[in-house]
Amino acid sequence: MKKKLLELLNKKQGIVNRMKSTNEAGDTAGFAAAQNELADVDAEIARVQAIMDAEASVPAPEGGMPQEPGAQSGEGEAVNSAECMHAFAECIRAQARGNRRAFDENADIVRRAAAVENANQMTEGTPADGGLIVPEDVQTTINELRRSLVPLADLFSVENVSFLSGTRVVDTQPTKGFTKMSEMETIPNDDKPVFAKLSYKVEDYGLFLPVSNDLLRDTDEALLAYISRWMAKKQVITENNLLVTKLAALDAAATAATAANVIATLKKLLNVSLDPAISATAHFIVNQDGFNALDQLLDANKRPLLQPDPSAAVGKMLFGRPVSVVSNGTLASVTSETSSPSTTTPIYFGDFTQYATLFRRQPMEIASTDVGGSAWRTNSTEVRAITRLDAQVFDSAAAAAVSLTLS
Repeated sequence: MKKKLLELLNKKQGIVNRMKSTNEAGDTAGFAAAQNELADVDAEIARVQAIMDAEASVPAPEGGMPQEPGAQSGEGEAVNSAECMHAFAECIRAQARGNRRAFDENADIVRRAAAVENANQMTEGTPADGGLIVPEDVQTTINELRRSLVPLADLFSVENVSFLSGTRVVDTQPTKGFTKMSEMETIPNDDKPVFAKLSYKVEDYGLFLPVSNDLLRDTDEALLAYISRWMAKKQVITENNLLVTKLAALDAAATAATAANVIATLKKLLNVSLDPAISATAHFIVNQDGFNALDQLLDANKRPLLQPDPSAAVGKMLFGRPVSVVSNGTLASVTSETSSPSTTTPIYFGDFTQYATLFRRQPMEIASTDVGGSAWRTNSTEVRAITRLDAQVFDSAAAAAVSLTLS
């Protein structure tokens, strides 16, 4: 009966967990079904408990507890595992009911079993000799790992489009003024606007994930809600991969630097290479290696060059420009394959809203079915995610890069 009670208590815990999840999901029908099932389990628990109470109140027969065939009950003699486990359970019940006689009789059996130095001793490592009654800490809650997932789209221009492909027109900034002329002289015709056409074409990115219906019904976790969050992270990774490819286009013209001259190099590029209008709204993008290198630099007064960003709760600024840090997994450093290998890390800076645009044909679409595709024949639910994206560089002069060699 003890085993039956434990099984019922475990079943009740599973129903309670399901009530929590259906309540959080707003599933009224599922909550009501779980509540009805709980009432049936509570009634069965009450019946088993009543039987156990009745057993505890029955006086033990003369001579102590009845023995199983093959067992011995003399002082110091062996006691088999089944008898010992039963006596141990009886001790618990007798103590709870205040039945001293039953407790003493069963405690004597347990003591003799524990004192025997042979295969009959109780050990946690052997299931039949005690391991079966040791509870295990088993949790089914999905613990989501915390990882940095910076959406680079927040730093770039994002345009939602309604077509598969299209073009945009970009002008050429004039570099000279009007020509000086004399009175009544023919007005010169020596300059004109020049335009360039930039094209985009969105492409489909997707994922198909079949999920067993048995798993969905048997788990106490909101599995589909978790899968939705999981796919939302993959959407960010997909967009980041597209934008990192556009950042990598700056590597060919990157300026080499070391820890000794990186500050002077960055200052010169901000002041000279970038247009003043771009430099004023510039932003830094670095990976963990690059941020670590910059975070160790000090000015002439031994103060850190990276300063807190007053406009944000967290974050740093360099030369008054914000610094965004992405993981090394998103933006990787490069180690040369030479006899004396060295590692370089990119530092990108500029106004990335002017540098490139991310085109979104549609937001990420998540759909599921348990009747279409192969779902009906495999008793599964098929989950599908699709996103349509493209990224194009608009103004290559709006950003620059430094290749920092790490010591």
